[in-house]
Formats: sequence, C-alpha cells, structure tokens
Amino acid sequence: MSAVRNGHSSSDRIAPLAAIYGDPANRGLAKRDMQTYIEQQKERNNIMTTQPTRPQDAAGSPDLYAPAAPSERFSLFGAGINKPSGLVPHIREATLRDVYRWMNTMRMKELTDKLRSIGDERERKLFKASRLPFATFSGTFSRRCAEGLISHSSLLCFDFDHLGDSHEVMRVKLLLVADPYFETRMAFTSPSGDGLKWITQVDLGRGTHEQWYRAIRNYLQQQYGLSADPAPSSVVSACFLCFDANVMVGEDIAAF
Repeated sequence: MSAVRNGHSSSDRIAPLAAIYGDPANRGLAKRDMQTYIEQQKERNNIMTTQPTRPQDAAGSPDLYAPAAPSERFSLFGAGINKPSGLVPHIREATLRDVYRWMNTMRMKELTDKLRSIGDERERKLFKASRLPFATFSGTFSRRCAEGLISHSSLLCFDFDHLGDSHEVMRVKLLLVADPYFETRMAFTSPSGDGLKWITQVDLGRGTHEQWYRAIRNYLQQQYGLSADPAPSSVVSACFLCFDANVMVGEDIAAF
C-alpha cells in the first residue's frame, strides 16, 4: 500500500504541535522546526511506501545482521521482562528488518495465539511478561535503564490500547500509514489483539525524545482523535513483540 495525502495544509498541522511548548517564546521556534520537518517528510514520502505483508513460512531463526541505517538501530531482549536477564539485551544492535523477520515466524504465531486464548487478565499479563520478547525501539542499551543508553535510534513507538476489534485496528493502522507528514516505519497489532503499535522516525536535531513524543502525541489527538499511551515518552520504554500477518513496514524493510 502506498502512503497517500489527505489534503490538509501544512499550517493545519503545525498549530497544535507548536501549542504544546507552552511558553510563548518557544512557540515560534517549534513552529519553524515543525515546518522544516514537514517539508523533509514530504520529500521522503515521494520515495517511500508502506505496505501490508504476509507472514513467512519459516521455522528457522531470522537473519539478525541485515544492513540498516545506524540511526535506526535499537536493542532486542529475550522473554522475561521482569527477570534480571530482562535488563540485558539479547541483541544489542538490531534493526526493524530483524524485528520484521522475528515477528513473522511460526514460533511467534504460536506464542501470540496462546496469549490471546487466555481468558484471565492476570494470567494473560504473566504470560506476556514471561514468554514474549520485547524491544527498546528508541535506542541501543548496555542495560535497560536510562544510564545504559548507548545511542538513540531516532525512532519513537506509540502505543494505542483497546481500539476495538480487528477491523478497527486495521482502520487506525491504515489511517496512520496514510499520514502525509510522519512516515510509518512499522505498524503492528499489539499482543492483546485490540491495540496498535506505531513506529515513526524523528529528527533529534530539532527536539529531544520527550519533546517529539509529546508533540506527535498531541498531533495524533488533534488530527485523528487517537490517544496514545503516555508511558513510551521515556526512551527506556519496552515494546512487546508478537505475530501480525498484516504488519506494515517501510518498503526498504520489506525488500529482502
């Protein structure tokens, strides 16, 4: 699927983003920065597409050494987020292509199906915490803590909980993919089956992780009425991985 424009002007997008800075002295800077970023995204959208993909029929481990831009490297962790081992990366420098391949294995499908079959909420949370791998999409870490950050990936992951059934999840997924200003690097249904994980890239030369997260979260609320979980505003935030037959990724990620 190709990304499409929805016809809104750049000025429509900038106003709510600039407003989150609060201090009137900073709003002009925020507005100029966002205008520059929007122009960059327009150029990028001319050469990038995002498309639905089908799962691989693969039983082996994914290739974990696929090439990627250095700014999009992050850490992958094995199952057991609450264990001591959950603080140390299984793979210190991974890529979205690695995640794409890892997610679309039969083993991940089995784990995802098992999770969604559990009726008790407490048992479901325990299963997710103990059995699902996870990623810190915003950076590479020596240990999963703020002090352990090695390098930021320029990626932000937004989490939308309890959207509804699979049709509503797909509707929101397509809505975000079609946004003309923020490129979808990856979008997949959450482990629960009723939410969505959406990953986009930002220019850290024009704002911190926290500033960008607040700005884009506010934009998504203003533009689409979508409320993203505020927790991933921390660079350390972890995102559980799962199987999704309709995961959407940038064309460069799917081309292998």
